[in-house]
Formats: sequence, structure tokens, C-alpha cells
Amino acid sequence: MRIPALLLVAALGAGCAHGAVGVSSTSAAATAGGTSISTSSSAVALAFVLTFGVIDYVNNPQPFPNPSSFMSPASPAAPEMATSRRVSEQDCSKPVDLTLGNLRCK
Repeated sequence: MRIPALLLVAALGAGCAHGAVGVSSTSAAATAGGTSISTSSSAVALAFVLTFGVIDYVNNPQPFPNPSSFMSPASPAAPEMATSRRVSEQDCSKPVDLTLGNLRCK
């Protein structure tokens, strides 16, 4: 019962600290066995995020959102161009003169 509690304390400590937490016990003539645990905070945090993410997806599966679903369906259409605007139709494969008004490529 002591080792699972020690594992829990090491995991929680690693999640709260920026550094690494290590627990180790070596076998000697007086001890029955040896245990070694080493973890880092980034690995534990990643494991928690992935575990809870999988649990959430299993309980509530949703498809990946389409980018167009973020746009409002009632967005207004672009207004018509004013007839008084100057439009310069030029061959855009050559240098373009931007001082002639709005550009339309041929």
C-alpha cells in the first residue's frame, strides 16, 4: 500500500513542479526488493492531457470542425461596385501601373 501512495505523490509532485521528481529504493541485504521510479513534469502532464482527452472523446465523440462552420451563415454579401470607380484592365504578366485605378488582370 505504501508504493502506490508514493507513486501518487511523485506523480502529483511532478505535475505541480517545473523540474523532475525521482523516487528510488535499492535492494540491500536487509530489504526484500528494490523499486525505482523516475518521471518528469512534462511527461506526466502530457499523459494526463491525453488520458482525459481520450476519455472525453469516448464519452462525447465529435467530428473535427469544418473551418466554414466558424463563419456566420447570415453574413452579408459584398456590396456591388460603384459604377463611377475607375478600373484599369492590364496584362498582369508584365509590370503593372497601380496609379491608373483599380486593377483587373487580363
